[in-house]
Amino acid sequence: MWQPEHRMEWIPPEEAGLTDREQEILRLVAQGLANKEIAYRLGISQNTVKVHLRNIFSKTNLQSRTEAAMYAVRFGLVTLTPSTPIIEGEEEETPIPVEPLTAPEEAREPASAIAAVLPTEEPTVTAFPRWQAAVLLIAFLLGIAWALGPAPTRPETPRVIFQGDQPGQGIERSEALSRWKLLSQMPTPRARFALAYWQDWLIAIGGEAPEGITDRVERFDLRREVWERGASKPHPVAAAAAGALGDRIYVPGGVNLQGQPVDWVEVYDPQTDRWSEGTPLPGPLAAYALAVAGDRLYLFGGWDGRRVQGVVWMLDPAQGRWEPRAPMPTPRAFAAAAVLDDVIYVVGGYDGQQELATCERYRFAADRWEPCPSLNVGRGGLALAAMDGHLFAIGGGWRIPLAFNERYQPGADRWTPFETPITGTWRNLSAVPGDGVIWILGGWSGELRAGVWRFTPFPFRLFLPATQR
Repeated sequence: MWQPEHRMEWIPPEEAGLTDREQEILRLVAQGLANKEIAYRLGISQNTVKVHLRNIFSKTNLQSRTEAAMYAVRFGLVTLTPSTPIIEGEEEETPIPVEPLTAPEEAREPASAIAAVLPTEEPTVTAFPRWQAAVLLIAFLLGIAWALGPAPTRPETPRVIFQGDQPGQGIERSEALSRWKLLSQMPTPRARFALAYWQDWLIAIGGEAPEGITDRVERFDLRREVWERGASKPHPVAAAAAGALGDRIYVPGGVNLQGQPVDWVEVYDPQTDRWSEGTPLPGPLAAYALAVAGDRLYLFGGWDGRRVQGVVWMLDPAQGRWEPRAPMPTPRAFAAAAVLDDVIYVVGGYDGQQELATCERYRFAADRWEPCPSLNVGRGGLALAAMDGHLFAIGGGWRIPLAFNERYQPGADRWTPFETPITGTWRNLSAVPGDGVIWILGGWSGELRAGVWRFTPFPFRLFLPATQR
């Protein structure tokens, strides 16, 4: 088998094309963090950390974590003090195989399918030539740096990305945000998945995982803060949503393993952990917005495999049929919907060319649409949740970098920005309100995410004691 040539030469980060996330992982490796610690700190899975490390090693000619630490010091990615450990635990000299792998992509569909609707933004990682670098003792680290010459100056990498020339990259904010808490990690990182809140359970269904479109069902017990595996969905789908009607969770449509929209509806019973078939959609549909109002399920817009739609469908489970309603004024996919004060708000989305800031509200009792104040920026692949008389639009960042989330109270003339724990890109996530907080899971921010965030919109509530006359 051919072995790469031994050379005392490493490719600088800029020439190697290391992304901000890859450089961040290199810094953490040099500080002695194991993969598990890196995954927890960055809100990603250990598997994703391993994939990033393979890409780093392939791009930079490195062969071990020791060399990675030396590389980080050599090119100014980190400054080590005498008390800083280089490597900890069993990973000290474990080589990472250099394989032609790339970071997990959120969109693994065929280009002719759902990718036809999406803007093309995720760059393809090109493998660089590799050499075998000599493994030297850590004690000679400073001597090696001196022998190779002074390290090139390198400006500090900004923590927040606002430039449009780095699409698909998300950065987790380092400062503490009092209303946000990263509570857990999903067993499977995923995006474009269905999420339901049911009796103190968060239930994540399907979506896009590292292996592709998945049938996985994972349930998080909020009381015990533990995950368990549920019965797999009969048909794997992505770009679908979930709505709870009574004791059943409905998951209509989505895209299949071939990236084509489907019309099937599958119904999950969380009490028995079993799936059944529901009334099929009138036609294939994916990337729609979903809301439950009363005992009805509503779907708004989406993509049928050919074009972005403005259709509205209502499911009456008692009648077992889908009924057409007044179409949306603005056709779009990847929008979000939520019910507030007997009105369904549909905000944001993507029309096949650009992200939209559009806000339209649907009065379902009268089957009538009316406008509402637009978002401050266009948002595609966002999540929307209603709580305590407010709407909370979270995520986005396709063509327009994510710098903040937005809140709206009916009657106001505008949306108000509020903080986000992830900037740059955080889209195709899912969010549900429950027990006085909003739960935000997963998404895509340059990689599939597994974080379970708890957002407390109103940390301080005033409770007036009851008085007797």
